[in-house]
Amino acid sequence: MVTSADGVEVSITAHGDPTRPRVLLQHGVGSSCVYLAEAVAPPLVEAGWCVVAADLRGHGAGTAVTDPAHHALDRLVADVVALVDAVQPAAVGGVSLGGHAAVAAVARGVVDIDRVVAALPAWTGRGVPGVGPHAAVAAEVQRVGIRGMHARLATEPGLRPWLRHVLLRDLAVHDEASLTAALIALNGGLAPTIDELVRVTAHLAVVGWPDDPGHPIEVARQWARAAPRSTLATLTLDDPDRDPTALGRAMLAALGAP
Repeated sequence: MVTSADGVEVSITAHGDPTRPRVLLQHGVGSSCVYLAEAVAPPLVEAGWCVVAADLRGHGAGTAVTDPAHHALDRLVADVVALVDAVQPAAVGGVSLGGHAAVAAVARGVVDIDRVVAALPAWTGRGVPGVGPHAAVAAEVQRVGIRGMHARLATEPGLRPWLRHVLLRDLAVHDEASLTAALIALNGGLAPTIDELVRVTAHLAVVGWPDDPGHPIEVARQWARAAPRSTLATLTLDDPDRDPTALGRAMLAALGAP
């Protein structure tokens, strides 16, 4: 466990040789370190990284965080600072909101590191309350709860097999009140702004994919264009059905070996 500035404990797990350079990664809301271990870590470990997977606050075995205000970007940035202090990584980043927090920490100068990875950034700047897929998820969880959402996803037509498996598994393992708060906080939440992205002096490794309204490819392109030093790698939503580590391979392509 690593304790953040406000006393929230965040759980971490390491994969690979602990003597190798470390890349610290956080997952997105509702996902898990199990997903990072299965889908992301293997290619990075094979390339020589030690992957330290950290849960987002309120997820996994960490402290319950049931107030949506305590899932705001500023709190997530403080978690990144605590995690970096504890882990001393050579690179930091994450998937979706985990990437938002890492990039914001680097842009604000509270983390000094030369490489940061943002896989599947979801939006830029302040989200518009009530508008977009994340607002729709927040409304759904307020209406039917985590279990109701879980039931819908079990039969949702057109959902990729890999994505259905991951969502049904991961949504069920977190504290329900904490996960509800985290999902509600996505509505109108803050992500790195263009001005912050321009201030990222580290190499920004961005990963995007098409056909996902929750993580639009144009947002990934926008982030890569804004940062002074960047690499953009892409994959498709179908790739993980063919290769369960496709996301990890795309992240490695953008991030590079240690």
